[in-house]
Amino acid sequence: MEVLGRVKCAILGARGLVAQRLLQRLVNHHWLIPTHVFGSKESDGIGVNEIPWSFNEPRPDFPDIIVRAMGESNELASELISQGVRIVFSALPDSPASMIEEDLARSGLVVLSHSTIHRHSEIVPLIVPEVNPEHLDLLETQNEFGSGALVSCSNCMVVPLAVSLAPIVRKFPVNSISISTEQSVSGAGRRVLERYREGVMPGPEIIGESQSIESELRRILNEYDSSESDSANLKINAQCKRFPREFGHSATVTVDLGRDVSAHEVIEAWSDFHSLVQHLDLPSGTKKPLIFDSETGPSTTSLNYKKSNKLDIDMQKSMDVLVGDINISGSKLRYRVASDNTVRGAAGNSILLAEMMLAQGIIHDSKNILKSSQNVR
Repeated sequence: MEVLGRVKCAILGARGLVAQRLLQRLVNHHWLIPTHVFGSKESDGIGVNEIPWSFNEPRPDFPDIIVRAMGESNELASELISQGVRIVFSALPDSPASMIEEDLARSGLVVLSHSTIHRHSEIVPLIVPEVNPEHLDLLETQNEFGSGALVSCSNCMVVPLAVSLAPIVRKFPVNSISISTEQSVSGAGRRVLERYREGVMPGPEIIGESQSIESELRRILNEYDSSESDSANLKINAQCKRFPREFGHSATVTVDLGRDVSAHEVIEAWSDFHSLVQHLDLPSGTKKPLIFDSETGPSTTSLNYKKSNKLDIDMQKSMDVLVGDINISGSKLRYRVASDNTVRGAAGNSILLAEMMLAQGIIHDSKNILKSSQNVR
C-alpha cells in the first residue's frame, strides 16, 4: 500500500497505558498521524511530552501536541471534523466513554473503542482483525451513525486467546474449552502499575474478568455469515488471576475435542492459519498470526519494546501471539499462549483494525487516498 498523506487521528485519553501506547505507535506510522489528544481536566494544557511516561523503554520524541480537556461531545466533534480528523481512538474508562463515543460516531467520525460498554451491542462489531473481520458487516446496520462508525476492541486477554483458538474451532469439533490466565499488573491500569512498582501487589482476583473473556470469545469466534455455526454456543470456562509481573498476559488453554487428534494435525492447523491481515500486508500485521515459542511459560512477559525501538521502520514489534508448551493426549489439547497486553491486546490491535478498515475502503478519507501497490514500511 502506498499512502498519499496520512489520515488524521485523535486519541481520547492521555495518561493511561493504552493511550500512551496509541500515541507511541501512531507518531511514526506511515498511514496515520495523531493530531489531537484529549484527557481529563488534570491533563488539560500539558504537552504530551510532559506527561509522566509509564513504560520502561525510552519515550519517543512526540510532536508538540497539547492535551485538551474533552468538554462537550458536540463541541469536540465539530472541532475534530473541522480539523480533518477521521479516526478517533478511544482509551477512555467506561463512564466517560458512555457519554461521548456514540455522539462522536453520530457526528461522522470513526470511533474505535477500548471500553467494555459496546462489546455486546447487536450493532457494534467486536473485532480481532485476524479472526473475525467479516463481523465488520455489522456496520451496515449502524444507520444512526450515518457516515460515522463505532467499532469495539476486545479485552486484552481475549486477543491472544481468540487468535490461537480460531484455527482449532474451525478445523476440529470442540466439546469445551477451559482457560486459566495469568494476567500482568498493567492490565489493571496505570495507577495499579504505579502502586505495584512501589511494592503494593494487587489481589489475585479480577472481578468480572472470567465472564468477560467467556462471552467475548463466543462472540468473536462465531461465524457471522453462518446460521449453523456452533461457536456462539461454545462451552468456555475461564479462571482469571492477576500475576506479579508488569507486562504480558499468558494463559493455559485446555481444549476437549470431539475426536482424537495428532500433534501433526494441530500444528498444521496453526501453521496454515492466515487471515485477511496477512493478505492485505498491513503495517502492523505480522507475517504469521501465531509464533511457536518453546519458552512460553509462567514467566513469560511476551515481546516488548526492549527488543527494538525502531518503530519508524517496524510497526510489528510486540504484535506477536506466542504459543508453546503444547501437549496432546487423545482428544485433549493443552497449550500456553502469551502476548503483550498493552500492544497486541490493546493499542496495537486497534491500530491494526484501523489499517484493515482503511485498506478495505471501510474508512473513507478523500484527502488521504490509499493506492494498491507494495506496502511501505
